[in-house]
Amino acid sequence: MIPKKRILESLRNFLLLPICIVFLLAEETYHYTVYFWKIPCVDITMILSEDQQGSPSELTFLTRTKELFSYFFSVDNSYKTVFDPNSFQMLGYEKKIKQSNMKQKIAITWNPEDSTYQYQNTPYKRPKDTHNIFSLMMRGRFMDWQSLDSEWWPVDHEGHLFQSRYLWIDSTDIEVGGKRYPADHYRIDLSANREEDIHLVDKTDVFSWGIFLEGCVRQLWIERGGEKRILRAEVKVRGFTLVAQINDD
Repeated sequence: MIPKKRILESLRNFLLLPICIVFLLAEETYHYTVYFWKIPCVDITMILSEDQQGSPSELTFLTRTKELFSYFFSVDNSYKTVFDPNSFQMLGYEKKIKQSNMKQKIAITWNPEDSTYQYQNTPYKRPKDTHNIFSLMMRGRFMDWQSLDSEWWPVDHEGHLFQSRYLWIDSTDIEVGGKRYPADHYRIDLSANREEDIHLVDKTDVFSWGIFLEGCVRQLWIERGGEKRILRAEVKVRGFTLVAQINDD
């Protein structure tokens, strides 16, 4: 006969199992709308998946134009980044592009043995703490403004090397869904290092092209405290302004 105490322990462990699974396989999903001249034009879904502490994290962005804008220029793109949750180094990057003027697939992986990224048959050297634009965003989410402000980190963008930094502008309130949230407001600077450029692709998608253009002004508003969500992003490039706002459903 099985002792009552052992039965109760087994039952407790069984009931705790789903909680452990959720903890080990934590996932955050946020939805955004991109506005052009205050007109909604693109839907974005951001999915952050984390296994257990210390294991690589996976960040996916899915972008799709709204039906009306698809008549002018359609986008159905995905961007997946695997990164170290402690250093925010890019360990892998994959994008699948399906937009009006092109289709493209890219997969870049990190080889820690010789500190190189590999794209097809092309290896190229990078510092061990190299980010991409997406893992750089996650650094902003998980660090306080005092630790972020004015510090420089290398960023690889499809073979092009940049130095990046967050510049803290102010703390303000952002209105989302009729509620106001405290947020830290940053500008993100990207400075190209042309001497380290590696030519990987002849052309790229509209997001990857625009976000790294010289003269582009990039701003983020990150929730202060709480979930530290990216509440708002704004890009000004060549006279156009695009604003991504979180949907607080």
